[in-house]
Amino acid sequence: MLYLLVKAAAAPPPTEQIQAHAEKVSSSAAAWSAAPALGWFLLAVLALFYIRSDIKSLIRALVIRVKDGASIKIGDFEIGSASAPFAKPGGFTNDDKKIGAYKDDGTIARQRSDVYENCRRVMVTHQIQKSFEPGQLYDILIYIIPHKGTITSVLKVEYFFGIYWGNKVFPSNDKSRGFPITTSAYGPFLCAARIHFTDGQSGMAYRYIDFEMGHCAPPSPILK
Repeated sequence: MLYLLVKAAAAPPPTEQIQAHAEKVSSSAAAWSAAPALGWFLLAVLALFYIRSDIKSLIRALVIRVKDGASIKIGDFEIGSASAPFAKPGGFTNDDKKIGAYKDDGTIARQRSDVYENCRRVMVTHQIQKSFEPGQLYDILIYIIPHKGTITSVLKVEYFFGIYWGNKVFPSNDKSRGFPITTSAYGPFLCAARIHFTDGQSGMAYRYIDFEMGHCAPPSPILK
């Protein structure tokens, strides 16, 4: 009888046993309920890691499309499309006034003439074609053309593309093809050209080598 009383006194009350068991079951249930979420998270991380190269390719393709001038629309957000006023040739009209155009006082006209005169109306132009060079977007052909004249007075042209070309100056001497030079690039850049004339003088001309017409560029190799 005494043994039974001692055993009964040592045992926890039934309510405490039930509460402890309930807490244990609750903890286990919480752990099991969190397991699917953790599993999905790990699966998503593994999936992103596995397709990371595809994601980079997709982003690169979207960037190229925007650079090529194509528009991208996500919901109400659109990149690449824009409206532009029409610059009507001829004298000043009410249509010009409506779009905010105004008469130059001669300042811009003089600066424009100075650009023409500095390079004797010999201008730099370029063509682009989709590149087959690894890591490059376009192959580029750069050359000079005359504005209302000839290039017979040009002796040679020296091209400078900047730091990504090692700050090197590249000479071109082929007058028959407009003193051309070719290169490849993954982004637009400013071309500076020093034009040397047969009388010993020289002038500077500049051309922003852009990719705005990239969507029209053929995929064939450019003349090297």
